[in-house]
Amino acid sequence: INQNDKMLFTIGDYRNSDIAQIDNSFFGKILEIDLETGNSEIFSKGHRNPQGLMFDKEFDVILSTEHGPKGGDEINLIKLNNDKIPNYGWPIASYGEHYGGRSKKNKEKYEKYPLLKSHKDNGFIEPLKSFQPSIGISQITHLGEKKYVVSSMIAKSIYFFDLNEKNEINEITKVNVGERVRDITFYDGKLYLLLENSASLGVIEVS
Repeated sequence: INQNDKMLFTIGDYRNSDIAQIDNSFFGKILEIDLETGNSEIFSKGHRNPQGLMFDKEFDVILSTEHGPKGGDEINLIKLNNDKIPNYGWPIASYGEHYGGRSKKNKEKYEKYPLLKSHKDNGFIEPLKSFQPSIGISQITHLGEKKYVVSSMIAKSIYFFDLNEKNEINEITKVNVGERVRDITFYDGKLYLLLENSASLGVIEVS
């Protein structure tokens, strides 16, 4: 639930990259849904495969996590813009590469979806953090005082970070878990991890 008391909901591009940039499609978007009327509108666009989404009500911050292609997993700050829909660049800009790389086989794909190596220089919003190689980013949760943690599947780790007064990441700290972390949540001083390999729940006390 965001600052307008409406639900935010993510939808990936479902391997149909074109529609992430098309405003008459809900794919590749974050939607804002009015729970009273059921009406929805596009909140942001240019997303490939969002995995986690959270609203820090105290500081009016919305953060999302997103799978890139081969490389380029992202942590994004979802910015409000009353003039136009905030655009995060997919599939025009990404710090990842198409599977198979810049081969002759992929020539046509790169011509259509170039994956330019700057978001800002091409009119899009830069991610707060981009991971190369991919970490298999999954959920994000709030620890308090602009402190957050994201989980990963490929890297089998969790990543702690905080935001400064400009909502930029000061530093990010990786903590190895040793299992794919599918989901996380924070409650009453404890971080709960849904561990995929052992089908178990991990608990970490966070001071």
